[in-house]
Amino acid sequence: MKGEVKHMYLIDDVTKMTGLTKRALRYYEEIGLILPPQRTKGNARIYSEEEVKELKKVAEAKEVLGFSLQELQQFMSLKRMIEERSEQQGLSAKEITQIENLLENQIKMIEFKVVKMQAFKTELKEMRESAMEIHEKTKADKKMYKRLSTKCTNEKEQSK
Repeated sequence: MKGEVKHMYLIDDVTKMTGLTKRALRYYEEIGLILPPQRTKGNARIYSEEEVKELKKVAEAKEVLGFSLQELQQFMSLKRMIEERSEQQGLSAKEITQIENLLENQIKMIEFKVVKMQAFKTELKEMRESAMEIHEKTKADKKMYKRLSTKCTNEKEQSK
């Protein structure tokens, strides 16, 4: 849009906004996970709002969903290919088939990870239940020990 002011962010700002380190940002650029950002006249990296949003998604996918960098690279290159082609003439039938297959593989990978995460969640819940049972048993044991201790003390006092 004409006259629209785009916000640009220096690398220090981006690290605060995304939780990524400067080193990670440079590495992601080096391996092609993200496109090289614009540079100032002083050669400092500056990132657009769109690039920051993309980096936040990358960080979330890596940290929360457990995606590897290789998986993220595949996803990002696929996303870029779709965006570039949609801006141009479109896609050939062969390209569409390739993209569909790649997307199907991505979906299957996510479904597999969801199943693994659900199993892990179930295991954590079972561990929590066991811990709560131990805690309750410990509290019951302490009450019983206290009653026995009090009873013994009272019996000693009465026998004097």
